[in-house]
Amino acid sequence: MHVEVLCFGPLAEALGWKSRQVILPEAARIIDLISQLGIEVWNNAGLAFAINGEMATSDSILTEGMEVALLPPVSGG
Repeated sequence: MHVEVLCFGPLAEALGWKSRQVILPEAARIIDLISQLGIEVWNNAGLAFAINGEMATSDSILTEGMEVALLPPVSGG
């Protein structure tokens, strides 16, 4: 199945892209996407997720055509 992945901030800079279509097996979860992208360290640092504009968890199941936003933690001062 295909999902559209959106990345923001320092995560987009680290990956070198802001938007990309990713192919995953059927019934994959966000955590499977994280593993496929090799960004587990970001997940451990507080990465947040949204599916089609709604907040989600790493165990959320993905289906064909979904849009997944990967939202790195915000820092500021």
